[in-house]
Amino acid sequence: MIQYSQMLQKTAVVFAKTGPAIYHSHHDMIRFWERAIKRADLPMRLTQGFNPRPRIIFPHALGLGIASRHEEVELELHARIDLRILLERIKHAAGDTLGILDAFNLPPVKKSRQLVASSYTITGWAPESLPRLGETAQSILALPEIVVERGAPGNRRTLDIRPFIAGLTYDDGDAALRLDLSHSNAGSARPDEVGKLAASMLKDDAYGLAIEKVAMRLE
Repeated sequence: MIQYSQMLQKTAVVFAKTGPAIYHSHHDMIRFWERAIKRADLPMRLTQGFNPRPRIIFPHALGLGIASRHEEVELELHARIDLRILLERIKHAAGDTLGILDAFNLPPVKKSRQLVASSYTITGWAPESLPRLGETAQSILALPEIVVERGAPGNRRTLDIRPFIAGLTYDDGDAALRLDLSHSNAGSARPDEVGKLAASMLKDDAYGLAIEKVAMRLE
């Protein structure tokens, strides 16, 4: 039996997740990429065990309902393939579900990169909230702590997300809050948590907000 365990190439594929795809869960995305990889006929490195699967790594799982202009998935391959050919095959296999933007090679090591920073826009504010969004952003940044609850009922925990908010500004041209987050092993803030906080301060409807990731940095 052939064992495709050796990694000779590791490639990051950059894609956009917009439109109906924002409602695909992380597990949906894993299944989508497994099917796309199979259609693209790429020489994927396989996991070990009774049910080998292609080695596909998402450095960051995007929250359900959040659009993104920049996502990345890492593919581990047991044979080398030209980037142009890989990108062409992936674009064809992905169809209209995702916007495949670019691909680049990474050092062929098992350790995956970690998300260290991300940026978002938060739009969909009520017209009466717009004149106060800049002031609200400054008020949030002035808070000494922002404690949120996470976890399922019966297993709730609290986290101060204020240290992870690196920047928050109001873009008058786009009527958007622009949020910059830092990420570490200690955790991070979620953009919806910041959006809900701003909405509560403005007495706005948080359910009408639209969140889009516009950039991220992996190291």
